[in-house]
Amino acid sequence: MKTKSIRIPKDIMSAIEIVEKEEKIEESTAMRKLMRIGFETYIGNLYRQGKITLREAAKLLGVNQIEAMNLFLDAGIKGNLDASDVLASLDRFVSK
Repeated sequence: MKTKSIRIPKDIMSAIEIVEKEEKIEESTAMRKLMRIGFETYIGNLYRQGKITLREAAKLLGVNQIEAMNLFLDAGIKGNLDASDVLASLDRFVSK
């Protein structure tokens, strides 16, 4: 694990303190937890926008594709395919 020094705004420090107290964890653990949540949200938004695939999202998050999909579903991200994408894929599959 790498150590970094950063300036943290008061509002973010307040959020860290809330997580510390609610979950009875150390400050550094609360910071890592909030950063992980932010990273998962960021990757989920990239996936929702179609900028990355589920496979790429899973790799970035360090989980398998099923776990990534479950994480996204829990966050209300249903996917980045619509019915026309699925039908086009099926047409290509059937044509071969």
